[in-house]
Amino acid sequence: MKISGGKVDDALVYHVKKNGGIVATIDIELKRKIKENGGTILSLANDRIILEPSKT
Repeated sequence: MKISGGKVDDALVYHVKKNGGIVATIDIELKRKIKENGGTILSLANDRIILEPSKT
């Protein structure tokens, strides 16, 4: 995935919106944006790997 200028978060959201996918993050705001645009989140909580499906 090529990222040219701008914010990385915006590039990730754009990529997920166009292609779908899984993004690993613990950033709460980025999680919300990714799920709203059809992506799945991979995160860590209490020493466990968590998959959070999209809202759509």
